[in-house]
Amino acid sequence: MPTTEQVLASHEAALGEQDAVKVSTHYAKDAVVIVNGDTYLGPREIALMYAKLINDLPDATWRTDVAVIHEDLAYVEWACKSATSKVEFGTDTFVVSNGLIVRQTASFTMVAGN
Repeated sequence: MPTTEQVLASHEAALGEQDAVKVSTHYAKDAVVIVNGDTYLGPREIALMYAKLINDLPDATWRTDVAVIHEDLAYVEWACKSATSKVEFGTDTFVVSNGLIVRQTASFTMVAGN
């Protein structure tokens, strides 16, 4: 069974590859993701959310500034930059169970420009 750290490393790699479907494979069938006040349920909705994010940040360079992992819980602070937009500060919290993300919250503000 992959550890929380291994799940997040694989998740981040898929995001770096800009593959929304691959990102969604890290989520349990009953996963709940809350991003900036919007709720996404299950891998299909989560893949659509990530597809939009990837589209809004084409060919982005992602940076993890802080990652704190305690057993099944992870807290991450991050930033990213693309040719058209950027996120200067984002934060995510993940809960991992049986090698899959079951709960996640995220907050960030995307701005145009680089």
